Amino acid sequence: MGIFTDQDNRSLDRIISVRRSVRKFKDELPPKNLIEQVVEAGVKAPYAGISALDVEVFRHIFVLNRESSLLPEVDRLIKEQSRIDLTGLDSEIASDPFIRNHSDLLHKIWSSVAEKGIPGFLDAPYLIVAAEWAGARQAQRQSLSHLMQNMWLKATALELGFMLVSPVESMTSNREFCRLFDLPEDRYGFHACVLGYPEKPLDQYKPPSAGTRVQWL
Repeated sequence: MGIFTDQDNRSLDRIISVRRSVRKFKDELPPKNLIEQVVEAGVKAPYAGISALDVEVFRHIFVLNRESSLLPEVDRLIKEQSRIDLTGLDSEIASDPFIRNHSDLLHKIWSSVAEKGIPGFLDAPYLIVAAEWAGARQAQRQSLSHLMQNMWLKATALELGFMLVSPVESMTSNREFCRLFDLPEDRYGFHACVLGYPEKPLDQYKPPSAGTRVQWL
């Protein structure tokens, strides 16, 4: 007899099918115990074991609600980092014809974040920032991806909305950002997400467009 039942499988399929990126949240703060369950799912995500031997605490998870004094600082640094990232994007546009031909929307979004910040960010019910040690294999991005996926699936199962905060990925060398969380520069990778009650039920959001080709070779 296996560990999981057919019902377990169907439940997972259902969670995967309704998982969405949510941009608008209700004002109501979810109770702490729900956020703790999402964080615990992140704690259990796989990591680069050999790299993790380099340091005692290889994974940090910081939970901020909208009342946190750090949130405006994170917002300011996201704008500043987005301006830096935009300069890099402009260089790629100038040198890569493919990017140049497909960059209008990306450039527009990045420019807006650099100028105005992420829409609704300062009203976010909860912000979770995750930091993962960058060891010899530099596998921190893969580990953070596992962590975010675990939390996203758990948030969906709890009917919470989830939105990735992608600009935080660029903060590895940002001295001010690292100091906010008392971490050294250039030693940790970062990712972040916003959590809260979605403005409407998850199954009412438009499903993502299919752009995948599967081939059995």
